[in-house]
Amino acid sequence: MLPSARALIEAIITSLDDVVIPVVTDRRAASSLRSARTLLDHLALRVDSEAEMLRADNDDALAVCSAIATRFAAHQAVSAIAAFVEAGPDGSPQGLTPQARNETMQTLIDAALRGLPVSGAPGAEAAEIRAMLRGYLDRRLARERDMIFPAFLGLPF
Repeated sequence: MLPSARALIEAIITSLDDVVIPVVTDRRAASSLRSARTLLDHLALRVDSEAEMLRADNDDALAVCSAIATRFAAHQAVSAIAAFVEAGPDGSPQGLTPQARNETMQTLIDAALRGLPVSGAPGAEAAEIRAMLRGYLDRRLARERDMIFPAFLGLPF
């Protein structure tokens, strides 16, 4: 489809930079424009890679959830992950969209991390689960880094 979503976003950015921002004198309006400009930069970086990044993240999250469910299904902190994985071959028996599947897995991963003991002797299982989940979160941050840092290096809101 032409123009591409990225081209449209970049045209909006150019218009803001060339026409709108130079004439805005109100401090609050200028701050709002900087915020909008920063978010548009982020969207321009994100739009081309979001679908592939979501697929890769879903694959990684499901692999980690499946491994945890297989090895630690009896552990209370991961019981919801185990139930999600057991519900279907892709963890989404209700036909969830890729975005909804990702949000569901993120909620389960966050809940599992909160449910693991953080003080005292957490036990080898809890330590291994935590390491697996943190490894996944580190990989997720690495996947997203290139579309976050360049966009948010400009002026603060």
